Formats: sequence, structure tokens, C-alpha cells
Amino acid sequence: MPLLKSRVPFSPQAPFRKVRPTTSKIIFLSCEGSVTEEEYFNLISDIYSEIKSKIQFISVAEDAIFTAPKCRTQDQVRLLSKVRPKHLVERIEQFKDEKDALYQFKKYPEDEFWILTDVDQNWSNQIIDHKNEKTYKDEWDDAISICKEKGYHYAVSNPFFEIWLLLHHDQPSDEDKRFAVSDNHSYEKTNHFLTRLSELGVPLKDKKHINYLNYNVKKIETAVCRAEELHVDKTDMCPRYFATTVYLLLKKIFELLPKEISAKD
Repeated sequence: MPLLKSRVPFSPQAPFRKVRPTTSKIIFLSCEGSVTEEEYFNLISDIYSEIKSKIQFISVAEDAIFTAPKCRTQDQVRLLSKVRPKHLVERIEQFKDEKDALYQFKKYPEDEFWILTDVDQNWSNQIIDHKNEKTYKDEWDDAISICKEKGYHYAVSNPFFEIWLLLHHDQPSDEDKRFAVSDNHSYEKTNHFLTRLSELGVPLKDKKHINYLNYNVKKIETAVCRAEELHVDKTDMCPRYFATTVYLLLKKIFELLPKEISAKD
């Protein structure tokens, strides 16, 4: 595959359009990260340019993202910090209310809405809502329940999104798998996976930004295969072991490719 020589400046709302593409279905993504995850899926829409108009980021924080960090107001900082699963679902609801006139969601029930979230500390019993006596885990369960009720999809990375990036470049090691959140292991903050990517020659710039030249069709397909193998129980969408279900989202995106391209691949 040829190298990507130039890119349109990153925007959480790209591609923005007033008219739906020929194929009406659009996949809308509500991401936990406003940098790595969105950059990755911008990369996907570049590599699979035939479906560039069919992947849309959900963001309720455009102004905050495009304001220099030192110039952000307290409200902007607070908005960008709302990245727990509960907030990702709330973003979908708000986005649908604000953009209904543009996208006519009721007219296109085939649209898919996804939240991309990491396990991180989200399964802990630490109370974060003292008024309602709710823990991180309570909020997680509520968010997943709402997704199921409303037909939203969710892609979960245990422990976090960087393992999905790692799968493009290497098989996970036993040491990698040790960091998964499970019944026997709580979330552990670590730079292990940033180090792993650096050692493989594919580091994240400033710990967040993707180098687009390190990814191509073959590596993406390899990551999908590796993630599918790791996901032992396909009925369990929140695996309590080293795994990422981001591959399910990629397979949905592949379904949007023109049939002649899919058949050739």
C-alpha cells in the first residue's frame, strides 16, 4: 500500500456533510479518547477511502478541542474530562438531539452508534457519585444497560486502547496479558504498552499521537485476526481478561466497503 503523503487537518467532526452518501448507513463513534482513538479511525477512513463519508465522530466538545490547552476555560476542561462510559452514552443522546435535522436518524434506522471505552478503573468499587452512592462499576453497568436497551454497540479494550494498537505489530506476550483487569487483578496504571510500541519501532508521539506511516491494510487485518483469537467467548462483550473487541467495529466497517473491493481482498 502507498504511503499516506498528506492529510486533512484532524477534526473530531470530519467528515462533515449535509447529504448522506449513496449507501445510507453511517457508523457514529463516541470515543473515550479525543486524540489516539479518533486519530486511529481517521487513519481507517484514509486507508479505506471508499467509506470515508460513512464514519462520523460524535463530539460535543469541538470548541474545547480546538482551543489551546492553556487557554481553555474551566467548563471546557471539565467537558473534555468526561470520558467514562456513562458520558460516552450521554454524548450519543445529545448528538442525536442536536443533529437530527441534519442526519434524519429515524429515517435511517440502519445507522450504528458505538462507544469505544477502556476498562481502566471502570470496574472498581470506588464511589464516584456520593449523592447516589454509585461506584465506577455501577456507572459502567448502567452505561452498558443503556447501550443494550437502545441498540448501541460498544467496543471494550482490557485494559486500554493501546493493546489494540499493539496487535497491529506483535502478538501479545504473557507479560502484556498480566495487565488485564480481572477478578484477580485490579487496574494498574502503566507505561508498559507505550514502551512495547517504542521497542517495536512504532512509538506514539507525545504518548498519544499515532504515526500514520506505521499502519496499513495488512497490519489492520492482522490486528483483527489476533483480537478475534484473544476474544475466547464471543458472547461476552466485556471480557475480564486481556482482550479488545475493537475488532468487531472494524469488521462492521469492512462491511461498508464496496463489494468488488471486499471480494478482491
